[in-house]
Amino acid sequence: MAIEKPIFCLPVDLGTIATGNERTETLAVHLNHHESIGLVWRTNGNSSMWARGQFTASQALSMCSLINANAQAGTTVRLRLGTSQAQVDGGSAPYDSGAVTFISPAETTDSGLYSSFQQFAEIDATWWRIDIGNHTGDFEAASLILGKAVQSSRFYDRGWELGTSDLGSIDISRWGVDIETDGIVLNTVSFKLSWVSEAEFISSFRQIMLRAKRKPVWLLFNPEAVAGRQAHFYFGRFGQAPFAQSVRKPGTFAMEFSMQSVI
Repeated sequence: MAIEKPIFCLPVDLGTIATGNERTETLAVHLNHHESIGLVWRTNGNSSMWARGQFTASQALSMCSLINANAQAGTTVRLRLGTSQAQVDGGSAPYDSGAVTFISPAETTDSGLYSSFQQFAEIDATWWRIDIGNHTGDFEAASLILGKAVQSSRFYDRGWELGTSDLGSIDISRWGVDIETDGIVLNTVSFKLSWVSEAEFISSFRQIMLRAKRKPVWLLFNPEAVAGRQAHFYFGRFGQAPFAQSVRKPGTFAMEFSMQSVI
Protein backbone atom coordinates (compact mmCIF):
# COMPACT_ATOMS: atom_id res chain seq x y z
CA MET A 1 0.00 0.00 0.00
CA ALA A 2 1.09 3.61 -0.53
CA ILE A 3 1.31 6.58 1.79
CA GLU A 4 -1.95 8.53 1.64
CA LYS A 5 -2.73 12.23 1.76
CA PRO A 6 -3.65 13.86 5.10
CA ILE A 7 -7.27 13.94 6.24
CA PHE A 8 -8.61 16.84 8.33
CA CYS A 9 -11.88 17.12 10.24
CA LEU A 10 -13.60 19.90 12.17
CA PRO A 11 -15.60 18.10 14.89
CA VAL A 12 -19.30 18.95 14.99
CA ASP A 13 -21.16 19.53 18.25
CA LEU A 14 -22.63 16.17 19.30
CA GLY A 15 -25.81 17.69 20.73
CA THR A 16 -27.84 16.05 23.50
CA ILE A 17 -26.18 12.84 24.69
CA ALA A 18 -27.56 9.76 26.46
CA THR A 19 -25.81 6.53 27.42
CA GLY A 20 -26.37 3.07 28.83
CA ASN A 21 -23.33 3.06 31.10
CA GLU A 22 -21.24 5.80 32.69
CA ARG A 23 -19.55 6.58 35.97
CA THR A 24 -20.65 9.61 37.97
CA GLU A 25 -17.38 11.46 37.40
CA THR A 26 -16.75 10.29 33.82
CA LEU A 27 -19.93 11.04 31.92
CA ALA A 28 -20.70 10.29 28.28
CA VAL A 29 -21.25 14.03 27.69
CA HIS A 30 -17.47 14.38 28.01
CA LEU A 31 -17.23 12.92 24.50
CA ASN A 32 -18.44 16.34 23.33
CA HIS A 33 -15.85 18.34 25.30
CA HIS A 34 -13.38 18.49 22.45
CA GLU A 35 -11.46 21.35 24.07
CA SER A 36 -10.74 19.32 27.22
CA ILE A 37 -9.08 16.02 26.34
CA GLY A 38 -8.67 15.20 30.02
CA LEU A 39 -12.44 14.77 30.42
CA VAL A 40 -13.33 11.21 29.45
CA TRP A 41 -16.29 8.86 29.17
CA ARG A 42 -15.64 5.78 31.31
CA THR A 43 -18.09 2.95 31.81
CA ASN A 44 -18.71 0.99 34.97
CA GLY A 45 -18.04 -2.49 33.64
CA ASN A 46 -18.69 -3.74 30.14
CA SER A 47 -22.47 -3.95 29.88
CA SER A 48 -24.65 -1.54 27.85
CA MET A 49 -21.61 0.29 26.50
CA TRP A 50 -23.36 2.68 24.16
CA ALA A 51 -23.77 6.41 23.70
CA ARG A 52 -26.37 8.20 21.59
CA GLY A 53 -26.90 11.81 20.60
CA GLN A 54 -29.19 14.18 18.72
CA PHE A 55 -27.66 17.09 16.83
CA THR A 56 -29.33 20.49 17.13
CA ALA A 57 -29.59 20.48 13.32
CA SER A 58 -28.94 17.99 10.53
CA GLN A 59 -25.22 17.44 9.91
CA ALA A 60 -23.37 16.24 6.80
CA LEU A 61 -20.99 13.53 8.00
CA SER A 62 -18.42 11.33 6.32
CA MET A 63 -16.11 10.16 9.13
CA CYS A 64 -16.00 9.05 12.76
CA SER A 65 -13.11 8.72 15.20
CA LEU A 66 -13.06 7.82 18.90
CA ILE A 67 -9.78 9.10 20.29
CA ASN A 68 -7.56 8.19 23.25
CA ALA A 69 -9.47 5.02 24.12
CA ASN A 70 -8.28 2.09 26.22
CA ALA A 71 -9.33 -0.30 23.45
CA GLN A 72 -8.12 -3.89 23.45
CA ALA A 73 -7.23 -6.22 20.59
CA GLY A 74 -10.79 -7.56 20.42
CA THR A 75 -12.70 -4.33 21.12
CA THR A 76 -15.28 -3.40 18.48
CA VAL A 77 -17.17 -0.20 17.72
CA ARG A 78 -20.42 0.16 15.81
CA LEU A 79 -21.64 3.47 14.41
CA ARG A 80 -25.22 4.16 13.35
CA LEU A 81 -26.46 7.41 11.79
CA GLY A 82 -30.05 8.34 11.01
CA THR A 83 -32.88 10.83 11.20
CA SER A 84 -34.64 9.39 14.26
CA GLN A 85 -33.83 7.71 17.56
CA ALA A 86 -35.69 4.60 16.43
CA GLN A 87 -33.40 4.25 13.40
CA VAL A 88 -30.15 4.41 15.35
CA ASP A 89 -31.43 2.24 18.19
CA GLY A 90 -32.71 -0.43 15.80
CA GLY A 91 -31.59 -2.08 12.59
CA SER A 92 -32.93 0.42 10.05
CA ALA A 93 -30.32 3.18 10.29
CA PRO A 94 -29.42 4.67 6.87
CA TYR A 95 -25.79 4.17 7.86
CA ASP A 96 -24.75 1.20 10.01
CA SER A 97 -21.08 0.25 10.11
CA GLY A 98 -21.72 -2.98 11.94
CA ALA A 99 -19.29 -4.05 14.66
CA VAL A 100 -15.82 -3.26 13.32
CA THR A 101 -12.45 -3.77 15.00
CA PHE A 102 -11.48 -0.68 17.00
CA ILE A 103 -7.69 -1.00 16.58
CA SER A 104 -7.34 -1.36 12.85
CA PRO A 105 -4.83 -2.33 11.62
CA ALA A 106 -3.77 -4.31 14.70
CA GLU A 107 -0.86 -2.88 16.67
CA THR A 108 0.29 -2.03 20.19
CA THR A 109 1.16 1.44 21.49
CA ASP A 110 3.38 2.36 24.42
CA SER A 111 0.60 4.47 25.96
CA GLY A 112 -2.05 1.75 25.71
CA LEU A 113 -4.41 4.31 24.15
CA TYR A 114 -5.86 4.06 20.65
CA SER A 115 -7.97 5.98 18.14
CA SER A 116 -10.49 4.46 15.75
CA PHE A 117 -11.24 5.66 12.23
CA GLN A 118 -14.20 5.12 9.93
CA GLN A 119 -14.73 6.93 6.63
CA PHE A 120 -17.89 6.56 4.56
CA ALA A 121 -19.96 8.21 1.85
CA GLU A 122 -21.33 11.54 3.04
CA ILE A 123 -24.71 11.28 4.77
CA ASP A 124 -27.03 13.81 6.43
CA ALA A 125 -27.98 12.77 9.95
CA THR A 126 -29.70 14.20 13.02
CA TRP A 127 -29.07 11.21 15.32
CA TRP A 128 -25.97 9.14 16.03
CA ARG A 129 -25.16 6.14 18.17
CA ILE A 130 -21.99 4.20 18.99
CA ASP A 131 -21.85 0.76 20.61
CA ILE A 132 -18.70 -0.76 22.12
CA GLY A 133 -18.43 -4.53 22.18
CA ASN A 134 -16.11 -7.42 23.06
CA HIS A 135 -14.27 -5.35 25.67
CA THR A 136 -13.05 -6.61 29.05
CA GLY A 137 -13.59 -4.28 32.01
CA ASP A 138 -14.35 -0.56 31.86
CA PHE A 139 -14.18 1.20 28.50
CA GLU A 140 -12.78 4.71 28.32
CA ALA A 141 -12.49 7.28 25.52
CA ALA A 142 -11.70 10.99 25.50
CA SER A 143 -13.66 12.43 22.56
CA LEU A 144 -15.93 11.38 19.73
CA ILE A 145 -15.10 13.09 16.45
CA LEU A 146 -17.92 13.24 13.90
CA GLY A 147 -17.75 15.49 10.85
CA LYS A 148 -16.77 15.82 7.21
CA ALA A 149 -13.48 14.30 6.12
CA VAL A 150 -11.37 16.83 4.22
CA GLN A 151 -8.51 15.18 2.33
CA SER A 152 -5.97 17.29 0.53
CA SER A 153 -5.90 16.77 -3.23
CA ARG A 154 -2.09 16.83 -3.32
CA PHE A 155 0.69 15.64 -1.05
CA TYR A 156 2.59 17.89 1.33
CA ASP A 157 5.99 19.33 0.35
CA ARG A 158 9.35 17.90 1.24
CA GLY A 159 10.66 19.04 4.60
CA TRP A 160 7.67 18.10 6.76
CA GLU A 161 8.50 17.66 10.46
CA LEU A 162 7.40 15.45 13.34
CA GLY A 163 8.40 16.42 16.86
CA THR A 164 7.37 17.09 20.44
CA SER A 165 6.63 20.09 22.64
CA ASP A 166 7.39 19.61 26.35
CA LEU A 167 5.06 21.71 28.51
CA GLY A 168 7.14 20.96 31.57
CA SER A 169 10.47 22.56 32.35
CA ILE A 170 13.77 21.80 34.00
CA ASP A 171 16.39 24.07 35.52
CA ILE A 172 19.54 23.57 37.57
CA SER A 173 20.00 25.25 40.92
CA ARG A 174 23.24 26.96 41.87
CA TRP A 175 24.04 23.80 43.87
CA GLY A 176 23.70 21.60 40.81
CA VAL A 177 20.29 20.18 41.73
CA ASP A 178 17.70 19.63 39.02
CA ILE A 179 14.53 21.68 39.51
CA GLU A 180 11.82 20.03 37.43
CA THR A 181 8.27 21.21 36.77
CA ASP A 182 5.97 18.48 35.52
CA GLY A 183 4.01 18.89 32.32
CA ILE A 184 2.74 16.77 29.46
CA VAL A 185 4.68 16.28 26.25
CA LEU A 186 2.68 17.11 23.13
CA ASN A 187 3.23 15.59 19.72
CA THR A 188 3.78 18.10 16.94
CA VAL A 189 3.53 17.96 13.17
CA SER A 190 4.41 20.64 10.61
CA PHE A 191 3.93 20.51 6.86
CA LYS A 192 3.10 22.62 3.83
CA LEU A 193 0.55 22.13 1.06
CA SER A 194 1.79 24.17 -1.90
CA TRP A 195 -0.81 23.42 -4.56
CA VAL A 196 -4.23 24.12 -3.03
CA SER A 197 -6.67 25.23 -5.71
CA GLU A 198 -8.94 28.20 -5.06
CA ALA A 199 -12.00 25.94 -5.23
CA GLU A 200 -10.47 23.52 -2.69
CA PHE A 201 -9.50 26.37 -0.42
CA ILE A 202 -13.00 27.89 -0.43
CA SER A 203 -14.89 24.61 -0.02
CA SER A 204 -12.65 22.98 2.59
CA PHE A 205 -9.61 24.70 4.01
CA ARG A 206 -11.15 28.12 4.57
CA GLN A 207 -13.37 26.71 7.33
CA ILE A 208 -10.36 25.04 8.93
CA MET A 209 -8.43 28.30 8.72
CA LEU A 210 -11.25 30.24 10.41
CA ARG A 211 -11.46 27.88 13.41
CA ALA A 212 -8.03 26.37 13.79
CA LYS A 213 -6.52 28.94 16.18
CA ARG A 214 -8.99 28.42 19.06
CA LYS A 215 -10.85 25.22 18.16
CA PRO A 216 -9.16 21.81 17.97
CA VAL A 217 -8.88 20.06 14.63
CA TRP A 218 -8.62 16.31 14.05
CA LEU A 219 -5.86 15.20 11.67
CA LEU A 220 -4.80 11.81 10.32
CA PHE A 221 -1.47 12.66 8.76
CA ASN A 222 -1.09 9.33 6.98
CA PRO A 223 -4.32 7.32 6.70
CA GLU A 224 -2.49 4.32 5.17
CA ALA A 225 -4.10 1.21 6.68
CA VAL A 226 -0.96 -0.48 8.00
CA ALA A 227 0.47 -1.09 11.47
CA GLY A 228 1.91 2.17 12.79
CA ARG A 229 -1.07 4.29 11.80
CA GLN A 230 -1.82 5.10 15.47
CA ALA A 231 1.24 7.37 15.50
CA HIS A 232 -0.33 9.49 12.75
CA PHE A 233 -3.45 10.54 14.68
CA TYR A 234 -3.36 14.16 15.85
CA PHE A 235 -5.91 16.34 17.61
CA GLY A 236 -5.16 19.89 18.65
CA ARG A 237 -4.76 23.49 17.65
CA PHE A 238 -2.44 25.12 15.19
CA GLY A 239 0.19 27.27 16.88
CA GLN A 240 -0.23 29.79 14.09
CA ALA A 241 -3.53 29.90 12.27
CA PRO A 242 -3.06 28.59 8.73
CA PHE A 243 -3.15 31.17 5.97
CA ALA A 244 -3.37 30.93 2.19
CA GLN A 245 -0.48 32.44 0.28
CA SER A 246 -0.72 32.98 -3.46
CA VAL A 247 1.87 31.27 -5.64
CA ARG A 248 3.04 31.77 -9.21
CA LYS A 249 0.20 29.73 -10.71
CA PRO A 250 -3.02 31.83 -10.71
CA GLY A 251 -5.87 30.52 -8.54
CA THR A 252 -3.49 28.39 -6.47
CA PHE A 253 -2.41 28.79 -2.86
CA ALA A 254 0.22 27.47 -0.47
CA MET A 255 -0.81 26.70 3.11
CA GLU A 256 1.43 25.91 6.08
CA PHE A 257 0.22 23.84 9.03
CA SER A 258 1.91 23.41 12.41
CA MET A 259 -0.09 21.56 15.08
CA GLN A 260 0.43 20.80 18.75
CA SER A 261 -1.50 17.62 19.48
CA VAL A 262 -2.96 16.43 22.79
CA ILE A 263 -3.02 12.79 21.63
